[in-house]
Amino acid sequence: MSKSINKNIQELMTIQVAIELDKGKNIDEVAEIFGIKISEVKSIYRKLASDNKQTKTRKIRQFTNHERELLVGRIGAGESLEDICSEVGVTEITLKRWCKLSGVTVLRGLNQISKVEKREILELLDENNWREVASAYNTSINTIEQITTPPHSKLDTESLSFLFEILREQPFSSAKKISATASEAGLSIPQNAIISYKKRLKQLGII
Repeated sequence: MSKSINKNIQELMTIQVAIELDKGKNIDEVAEIFGIKISEVKSIYRKLASDNKQTKTRKIRQFTNHERELLVGRIGAGESLEDICSEVGVTEITLKRWCKLSGVTVLRGLNQISKVEKREILELLDENNWREVASAYNTSINTIEQITTPPHSKLDTESLSFLFEILREQPFSSAKKISATASEAGLSIPQNAIISYKKRLKQLGII
């Protein structure tokens, strides 16, 4: 089992234990429910106490049920967990706990998607709807966009203008030929950037 999977399982367990402690159950009861050591439950309890202490130190207001629902709703709509936590001043474990209680799935961010999964996503996007791919990998459209930063996005304005004109005039020219033509014009445009830009223009219906 990979480290990332182990981490996810441990995180989920922490959230579930925290929920039971919030309900008023004592440490012994929670340890018995989840079949874990009392020391582990105590460790989570201390972390929760620490989070609460930090919250009071920062003088962050208590959230009403309505405000919690709004924050959870934003998570459900695909906004970044990290961004919301930073914006409103709550810890990730607290916001995840609220989501868990509301039955809302927390979507994975860019740093939670492995390199293998990123390659799979890029391959799937060629023939599948972005929203469907995002749903299959439990992530957001915004994260998919971050993964798919195309090679042509690194080109300067002059190179993009050159490609735009030549691809409109010669949409069936090979990337190799266009790269050579660009070189003759004093521009260095890699073939992978030409291919990605050509694909983009096709998606937009320009060529």
